[in-house]
Amino acid sequence: MKIFHRDIKSANIFLSKNGTALLGDLNVSKVAKQGLLYTQTGTPYYASPEVWKDLPYDSKSDIWSLGCVFYEVLTLHPPFRAKDMNGLFKKVTLGVFDEPPKHFSSELRNLVTSMIRVNPKDRPSSEQLLRLPEVQLKMKQLKLIKPRADMREERRPSLLQTIKMPKNLKNLENRLPKSNYETVPHERPITAKP
Repeated sequence: MKIFHRDIKSANIFLSKNGTALLGDLNVSKVAKQGLLYTQTGTPYYASPEVWKDLPYDSKSDIWSLGCVFYEVLTLHPPFRAKDMNGLFKKVTLGVFDEPPKHFSSELRNLVTSMIRVNPKDRPSSEQLLRLPEVQLKMKQLKLIKPRADMREERRPSLLQTIKMPKNLKNLENRLPKSNYETVPHERPITAKP
C-alpha cells in the first residue's frame, strides 16, 4: 500500500492479549506516491544507513528498522550502539554489529541479519518475508491468516477499513493523553555527520 512507518522501534510495537503484535505511533508515517522519500525521521538506533546519509529511501528502510527490533528481541539491546551520534553514524553506515547469539536457530539469525544489510537492495521486501516457510507456518499456527498464493491487490482491505474510530468524535479529545511537548515538530532531522 506504499505506506512507510518511518519510526519502527520496540517502543512502537504493542502486544495484544492474544499475543498479536500491533504496530503503533504512526505520527511520522507517510504514503509514498512516487515510491521514494527524502525526509529524515525516526529514532537514531533504528534508522537505516540511507536515512543517516540523507539519501532517498523506500520501504526497505522500514525493513532495516524491523530487523533492528528483531535483533533487540534476541539480544535485549539494539544492534548498533555507540557513545555519541558520530560513532553511531559510523556503525550504522558500515553495518558493524555483533552476530545474534548462536543458541538461536540459524534460520532466525539469518533472517535478522538479512534485514539489517547496509545496501537496501540486499534486504528482503515485506512480501518476501511473508512468503518465508517459517513465517507462513507461524501465521498458520497463530491463525492470523490463511496464506493464499492467489491473493490479489483488490482483495486486500483498504487502509480506511482498518481504522477504528468512535462514533462520537467530540469525546475523543478527552480520552486521549495530553501532549508532553510544548511544541511538536513535524519532522525532526537526524543531524550527525562525520
